[in-house]
Amino acid sequence: MKKFVFPAVLFYDDTEQQYTIAMFDIEVFAEGKTVEDAVNTAQSYLDKYLECAFSYGVEIPEPTPFEQMIDMYPKNLVVLVESKLNDKNKAI
Repeated sequence: MKKFVFPAVLFYDDTEQQYTIAMFDIEVFAEGKTVEDAVNTAQSYLDKYLECAFSYGVEIPEPTPFEQMIDMYPKNLVVLVESKLNDKNKAI
C-alpha cells in the first residue's frame, strides 16, 4: 500500500456560496457547498490523479510541508488530503 498526503488550501466564494479547495503542488482543484464536501471531492480527485499519474508514468511531486503552506496562506484553512493506493495503484 502507498500513502500520499498533500496540503490543500480552502477558499470561500461569497458570490457562488461554495468552497474551493486547491492542492497547488499537483494543480488539482475541487469545489463543494461545505468544507466537508470540498475535502471529500478533493480526496476523490487526488485518488484519480494518482491512478492516472502511475498509469502514465508521470512523476508525482513532493508535497509542500504543511507548516510552510500555513505560513503562505495565514488567513485560510489549510487541510491535509490523503489517498491510499493498493499494489496495483488503485485507490482504496
